[in-house]
Amino acid sequence: MAAVPSASRLLILLSLLSGIGGASAAQELGLIPQQPIEQADSSLQRNGWTPLHGLAPEPMDRQLAGNRLKSLSACSGTGQGFCRYDYQRGAETLAVITVPGPAAQGVVLQWFQGR
Repeated sequence: MAAVPSASRLLILLSLLSGIGGASAAQELGLIPQQPIEQADSSLQRNGWTPLHGLAPEPMDRQLAGNRLKSLSACSGTGQGFCRYDYQRGAETLAVITVPGPAAQGVVLQWFQGR
């Protein structure tokens, strides 16, 4: 019997259907596809982005992500390794989606901003 995915896991999957950040947004944010999430997190925080308040990833999410970043929201648990990291800056929000990269380190796949 297959486990029913949690709401946070479904949110990640739905977020993958959203648009990818454009070139100008990438320059403004300092994000680069395939960039290790630890580097992206540092860059975002230097530019005023902070982890979204109230995030509570499950222990399994931490294990799947392979890091202790405060911005981690959840990981999909689908076997594909998708993880979502959420940030805020003023009224803006930012979600960064990662996949496993070299040495099982998460790398940036896509991102999207909201207001």
